[in-house]
Amino acid sequence: MSSIREKLGEPIVQCGCQYPLQVTEIEEFPADSVFVKFHCNHCSFSVGVEGDVKELDLLVPGMVWTDEALYQLNRLPPYLAPLVRDEVETFANAQRQRVLTFSRVGVARNKGIVEWSPDAERRLGNVPSGIRAMAKTELERTALDRGMSEVTVALMEEVKTRYFGMAAGRS
Repeated sequence: MSSIREKLGEPIVQCGCQYPLQVTEIEEFPADSVFVKFHCNHCSFSVGVEGDVKELDLLVPGMVWTDEALYQLNRLPPYLAPLVRDEVETFANAQRQRVLTFSRVGVARNKGIVEWSPDAERRLGNVPSGIRAMAKTELERTALDRGMSEVTVALMEEVKTRYFGMAAGRS
């Protein structure tokens, strides 16, 4: 990789042979980090980069959906998926985001980010990693639907009770 150049407003990551590197794989990890694999079709050079999704937005030409985000999109009814795709891509474009992750799809659908109280954020860390992103998205969406600007522990308890039938203090 020799440089990033601007071409038609799109950053292009160039190989040492001066040809653009193409994104061939993108994998999403917890805590907004991703792995992006680039490949040069001219000389067959490949390189992978892992980092914060905000940093890697600068390297990725065009909009790229992670498998997790596409899975979420493909689970929607066929008449709704194109509308959601357009909504998410429009929001991401306005935010100058190029890598669309599961979490970013939720944020785009919520039209922004909801703040978290420190106690609620600590408590979110106790949620099993396999469902943490879904729980976070649902809590933020519920807060926005109610006109709340912050996710609180009380809201978390209410959502937990609604989905799992567990009241606070039960063992």
